[in-house]
Amino acid sequence: MSLTNLAGFDNETKSRIIAQKGLPTLSYAMFSEHEMVRQAGTEAMCNLVPHPEMMEYLTKEDNLRIWIAFTLDYEANFACARAAIGCLAMAAPDPEFAKALIKSPNFSEMIRSLMECGQLELMHRVLAMIATLIEHGGECRDAVVATGAGPFCDAYVASYQDEKKTMKDFNIKPEERGSLAATLSLAKEVAKLLR
Repeated sequence: MSLTNLAGFDNETKSRIIAQKGLPTLSYAMFSEHEMVRQAGTEAMCNLVPHPEMMEYLTKEDNLRIWIAFTLDYEANFACARAAIGCLAMAAPDPEFAKALIKSPNFSEMIRSLMECGQLELMHRVLAMIATLIEHGGECRDAVVATGAGPFCDAYVASYQDEKKTMKDFNIKPEERGSLAATLSLAKEVAKLLR
């Protein structure tokens, strides 16, 4: 967990972690049998974004496939899925990474699954990533359109017009009110960007 905090400290620290063979070590930790080690490894790697070597690592097809698989494993390992989609969302502003991401075979499945999962933290992160991809324009925007994100966001926003009714009908806890508001705001932004 300390390494996770250090990885997010500054660029010099990120460079030092990477120079000490941190990427292969942390990547190995992501597959640990121990849940907390797996989570710490995933979060530490996430905190290495946007270091150039981390971005190069994420852009490689096999590595990207692993990160997408981690996002889709939210039912079995929510903490790692949350870190993985957070990492992809943080990396999305990089044009080369964005192009690699949309070309990944499981890109559409990831978008649809996370938008529909009902986990507000995951939905927030995937919607932030989608908004960034749309802003790239061109093939990135087209790839997002092909996932059905626009109609989903329109329907999602329309479903939550009355906050009290929403909180009751969808069994949303009071402490999740802020997450719901943030997710709705992002959904509105995505829908607007796709019009």
